[in-house]
Amino acid sequence: MKIKPIIKPKAGFTARPKPKDMKALAQFDNRDKLRLLHDLFPEEITALLDHLLAVCSDFKENREVYAKEWNNDFMPFDYWMNLSEEAEAILKKYRTDMVRSSRVFSDQLSFTYAVIFVNDRIVKYAESHSDNEKFTQAVALLFE
Repeated sequence: MKIKPIIKPKAGFTARPKPKDMKALAQFDNRDKLRLLHDLFPEEITALLDHLLAVCSDFKENREVYAKEWNNDFMPFDYWMNLSEEAEAILKKYRTDMVRSSRVFSDQLSFTYAVIFVNDRIVKYAESHSDNEKFTQAVALLFE
């Protein structure tokens, strides 16, 4: 009975593929944060997008009330309103694809300055509307 020689792998060959190196959290940009949030909590995305659309609609319907009560020195109300309208347009156009794909969700919501509005609303959604404690903790870790 002949024994076959063991074939040695070529130099540099590894039996297991190496996982991609993950960035440190401090190196995440908005797109990375949004994508990770979607990947970890896909069950939250539909309700989150519905909430974002409702907030955008509420801003539009009650514009005068919000403008009178606005006390944010960081940015004028009209700019915040423009960010809301921009986010609403993106949400209406890509909502279905955003629910299905973390890439579409993150790419579309982080592409413009509307991400400032979106990030703020994600934090507020997690604090007051989500029942998922782990989602709330993840949002706090990523966005606060």
